[in-house]
Amino acid sequence: MSALLQDDEETEVVNLAVKLPRDLPFGTVQSLEEGMARAVEILAESNGFLELYGSADNVARVVVSQVRPGGMLLEDRIAQMETIKRVFEQTDWLTAEDINLLQPNPAPKKSLPASDWKRRGRVFSVSYKDRDYYPRYQFDAMYQPLPVIKDILDAYGEYADPWSVAAWFHFPNGWIAKVVGDEAVPVAPKDALNRKSDVIEAARNREGSYVA
Repeated sequence: MSALLQDDEETEVVNLAVKLPRDLPFGTVQSLEEGMARAVEILAESNGFLELYGSADNVARVVVSQVRPGGMLLEDRIAQMETIKRVFEQTDWLTAEDINLLQPNPAPKKSLPASDWKRRGRVFSVSYKDRDYYPRYQFDAMYQPLPVIKDILDAYGEYADPWSVAAWFHFPNGWIAKVVGDEAVPVAPKDALNRKSDVIEAARNREGSYVA
């Protein structure tokens, strides 16, 4: 199968080779072909997907591993990638090296103290383009972890994807509100870290609590 994948600067023709069992029913093969064609259309229409995955070859691997007839799984994946891109662009981030340099007495090992704080659940980080980043809002003016962050992460509980935590902090939350005129307006947890009881309660009730 050949397809066009296009970003802002270039268009590439990608050949996707997929091995299928010989005895696979023709209708199933046809359905898979249609699903993959739809997946490529979704990719071509999405913003920033090639940027996140680095090359059309990498995108092709995503198509092969994720697509199912109809392409809905890939649509979900692209929606997630676009949310990640949005959160990353709208947040101030620090690398472990940045945090190290901002300490009064930087440790010789540049991953410290950030990696130790992360291990102890005092902060969290996300991975973006093969680098770890820590949201700036987790730290005080001296670049020490805000105590409330550990309390929030403890209340939030276990998570498989750190980006889900970043999204939770980033988007307005129905459990946290401020009054604007006559209305109660949801507030993002990252903007309400001085309201400890409210953000901890929001973390405990995190399922479906934020607006992306």
